[in-house]
Amino acid sequence: MSLAMLNGSMNFAVKHSLDDLLGNPVRFRAASVSTGSTPEGPYVPLNAPKDKKVNDLQNSKDSEKSASNKATSVSVPSADRKKPSGTRGEGADDFVDEDPSFIPPARILFPEEKISLDWQSVLQNAPGLVNLGNTCFMNSVLQLMTHTPPLVHYLLSAQHSMSCRLNACVLCKMEQHVARAFPNKGAKRASAFKPSGIQGMLKVIASHFRPYRQEDAHEFLRYLVDAWQKSCLQNFKNLDHPSRETSVVHRIFGGYLRQQILCSVCKKPSNTYQALLDLSVEAKGASVLDCLKHFVQAEKLIKQNRYRCSHCKKLVDATKTMTVYRAPNILTIHFKRFTFNGYNSTKIGKHISYPERFDLGPFMSDSSHPCRYELIGVLVHAGGSTRSGHYYSFCKSSNGMWLKFDDEFVSNSSIDRVLNQQAYILQYRRIPGSSSSSKRKASDTSTTAPSNGQKKKKKKNVSF
Repeated sequence: MSLAMLNGSMNFAVKHSLDDLLGNPVRFRAASVSTGSTPEGPYVPLNAPKDKKVNDLQNSKDSEKSASNKATSVSVPSADRKKPSGTRGEGADDFVDEDPSFIPPARILFPEEKISLDWQSVLQNAPGLVNLGNTCFMNSVLQLMTHTPPLVHYLLSAQHSMSCRLNACVLCKMEQHVARAFPNKGAKRASAFKPSGIQGMLKVIASHFRPYRQEDAHEFLRYLVDAWQKSCLQNFKNLDHPSRETSVVHRIFGGYLRQQILCSVCKKPSNTYQALLDLSVEAKGASVLDCLKHFVQAEKLIKQNRYRCSHCKKLVDATKTMTVYRAPNILTIHFKRFTFNGYNSTKIGKHISYPERFDLGPFMSDSSHPCRYELIGVLVHAGGSTRSGHYYSFCKSSNGMWLKFDDEFVSNSSIDRVLNQQAYILQYRRIPGSSSSSKRKASDTSTTAPSNGQKKKKKKNVSF
């Protein structure tokens, strides 16, 4: 055999063996016995002396037995039992004090400590907004948002746009809008401009919105805030609902409602919680306080609406009550002034009084602590239906003066005139220092300063 033929046969053999090897990859058979990823007991070397193996095995069994006995004898704190998995991060202390049935977030997106409810400085007054064709509903809402202190502080800092990756981001457009309303962060005065950036995003905010068509201001407000929320969550995946509700949008406008069903037999309550971004109340009563009383009024569940109690294991009569569990920093109250009958709508045009300051505490789940608010904005609808009429708003500027915004026209106003409006939407700012949740933390009670005329008196030692 020649040398060339020998080399050829060897190359063929090598290639054939490689093809067999690569064509039939190694396959692993599933284990018949499942094993844990963590070994049980301490590690013992294979080449250790026999006596040492026996001693180590006996010591490991004794330690496991003592650990199990200790676990059964020591109770786990309630705070540790309800603590969810995940990295909660800064701001997790906001939820250390909650009802055991309230599920806290697994992750904190924006700490509440970073929310500033007061104006940090006096800004130049915001300008009016040009009506682009039936856009008064949009202009009036944008003016309310432009005079919300924590939102303005966040948008002027440009925190969102620096990390945003969306091509059509509503929150970025709002950031640009606020920057135009307060040029040089409020150091310069701006003139009236067209809110074209927000109008161009109407289809993104809500698919059924159409340019040059009158829309409902409250509906636009709801979809606008929801669009901001989606922008805040763009960089996060697989978040639970409580974690989603720690975004900067929920930190400003959000809170929680508690629905409690109380069994009439065993008296055992069942609590469920629902996130809120505004309060829509029936236009019943002569004042906003009457409307809130109607909102938290207990409802009887009887006859065909009886409640199946998990404790009694049967249908029973019960009462259902809705209260505010965690109050928002910015409270938005919407009066349900429109009733719909087919394609037509009618308006409840009566005057509902509202105060400049009020306490939400009586309407909260824990009414023992005050939660005070002050008025910062009023949106008014003039007309007979949602498809007609005109919207304008009154807003409190950073210098404490009230202004009326009627599209591009801006004029000074007074608190007496503001309180005499047929309000459609009210916006209140929580006064810093008042409780925002139904249960005030122990640190709050220890650092609260005594009010005027209620200074602490020194105890005198009295001997008998």
